[in-house]
Amino acid sequence: MCIAAPAQIVEINDNVAVVDFGGVRQNAKLDLVEDVEVGRYVLVHSGYAIEVLSDQEAKESLEAWEELLKALDEEDNG
Repeated sequence: MCIAAPAQIVEINDNVAVVDFGGVRQNAKLDLVEDVEVGRYVLVHSGYAIEVLSDQEAKESLEAWEELLKALDEEDNG
């Protein structure tokens, strides 16, 4: 199973973006996507941006991740 996480592009240098996962930043290669710009959200898997998200898709994806992380935290503290 593959899991891709949504991240916001905060910087682009050549074909590599610095992306932000809710405060955690890392580099993501942009070889597999087009029409990216700072401020857009992308799905990142294994160091590659694999899909550019619309604003609505990004919102829905981020909300789903928040729900999952909250449920996992409740389970751990249960």
